[in-house]
Amino acid sequence: MNYGVFKSFVENDEEQDVINILENLEKTQDVKEVKIKSANAKTVIYIVTSDKRFETQTLLNQQLSNAGFNVSKVFVGSISNSQESTEFLLPSGARRRIGFKPSKGAMQDTTFMASITELFPAIAFLNGISPTLSTEQFYNAILTSNSPRVGPPGPYLSTNDAAKGKEIIDKSEPGPDFKVREKITNGQNITKWLNNHNQKHPIAEVYWGYRAKPTGVDPSNPGDIFLRYQNGGMLGVSLKAGTSASKEPILNTYVKPLFDYYGKPNDYLKLKQSLYPQYRDAGVSELDIKTKWGSSQLAQQLGKFERENPTEYNRLYDLNLAIVKQAVINLFNSNIKKTRKFIKSEILKTQLKTPFIKVKATMTTAYVDNTYDQLQAGLEAATSIIASDTGGSKQDFVITLSDGITLNMEFSARSNKSGFLHKLGQFENLSIKFNAISGFTRNS
Repeated sequence: MNYGVFKSFVENDEEQDVINILENLEKTQDVKEVKIKSANAKTVIYIVTSDKRFETQTLLNQQLSNAGFNVSKVFVGSISNSQESTEFLLPSGARRRIGFKPSKGAMQDTTFMASITELFPAIAFLNGISPTLSTEQFYNAILTSNSPRVGPPGPYLSTNDAAKGKEIIDKSEPGPDFKVREKITNGQNITKWLNNHNQKHPIAEVYWGYRAKPTGVDPSNPGDIFLRYQNGGMLGVSLKAGTSASKEPILNTYVKPLFDYYGKPNDYLKLKQSLYPQYRDAGVSELDIKTKWGSSQLAQQLGKFERENPTEYNRLYDLNLAIVKQAVINLFNSNIKKTRKFIKSEILKTQLKTPFIKVKATMTTAYVDNTYDQLQAGLEAATSIIASDTGGSKQDFVITLSDGITLNMEFSARSNKSGFLHKLGQFENLSIKFNAISGFTRNS
């Protein structure tokens, strides 16, 4: 951690305790990096990258509390949509926030958390475990009932998935970590949904589609669990967890696969070249642009520039983000037939042999999300398909389907890597996400 980057914001020695705690944290086994995200006279935001980010936050919050800081947890979307950030004030009133991100390469926290909401309902349904039990009782029942046997009966389809299931269950014991408890509650509500669904459509088996898929199911099917009905039919269920207002990505892809899909390698090359000036301004030589573009070595150099010049680094990234976003918008508008086909195959996945639905869980309920049904109806009827900038967030854009009724497909272009590989270190190949639909307002 480069203390010199933000030493100008330390008033007297009041932040030195924070610096000491963070520097000691960086020496622990699970923590890979502690860095500055942004800083001004009122607020400094740190980012901690860890193999076990939730456990790391619990440890850090305890250390900060022991040092006399009044610590709280807040959701800050610009830092993380999946974990609360730590927040506290210095004696002067200056705010400090600490966000937490998973390490690259470890079993990602996001994958682990999602697996709880997928695996637990499958085990609970197959073993008749009541979803109305307390969190601890529900977990203990899952732990006791779990079997490494490969199905049928389910939920496991391979020995590797069974081993991974045991690992997840062992790590999921509910403790002070609110996120694990939340995911177990989401799993209980999905179990309630399965029980209600079973009363209308009798289910014979429930399989966990962690890596293996049931026989006959396409590998690209987005189902997290699969229901085999008593009549032999199969249905994939894509599970999402959040709040009633949250928008979990429905599609995660990248810029390069999009240009490959449209068959436009020359346009992709032009996009890269349009970003070069900002890299020159970040101190990258012409030789490095030509020979090291996209490399981890060059990304590390850019990470050093970020630590020393965070404001300028973010300004240059914002310029490139705008260029990339506009290039993707132009790509969608370049061939409307191709865009319609892309939505059908990559989002609706109408080519799949096994159908799927989306079920969303909250802390109070679980329900079928009809996004796909609305989108399919809007796409089939659309006479106009236009991508455009929303004029709002720097990341967001939409594809508008219209035929007298307007439906907006909400997308975002963003960096989704951590450490020096994020933002400018991700170069032109940013993440493209389809998050939600909105609209259905009748045109005048």
